[in-house]
Amino acid sequence: MRLTAIALALLASTSLAAAQSTVPGTVERPSESPPSLTTPSAQIQLSPSQKTAILDAVRQDGKKVTAAADFTATVGASVPPQLELYVLPDRALATVPAAKTVKYTQVHDQIVLVDPTTMRVVDIIPQ
Repeated sequence: MRLTAIALALLASTSLAAAQSTVPGTVERPSESPPSLTTPSAQIQLSPSQKTAILDAVRQDGKKVTAAADFTATVGASVPPQLELYVLPDRALATVPAAKTVKYTQVHDQIVLVDPTTMRVVDIIPQ
């Protein structure tokens, strides 16, 4: 009888602890998996007017950008380490603050925005 009382007490305390771990009316979800290493970390969503503002600022900046001839840019693609990246002009960053986390380069008459921490393309602006 004593063993039965102890077993019931343990069972009750375990049930009570389990009941307290969830809030009534909520559903527990499994923990989310870590983000994929292949997705750009600086994913930005630029409107057409923001893309135009960046393009205009880069053109007016007059910086001589060395174009990469052997790289085809696609969103999410890895950028070769030898490709030179440039900081966006102040005018572009003032207009599009979300672009502060990216750098750019020019590839085949396109402005290619790159996340410098992952070296992946996050957006492409045709000229």
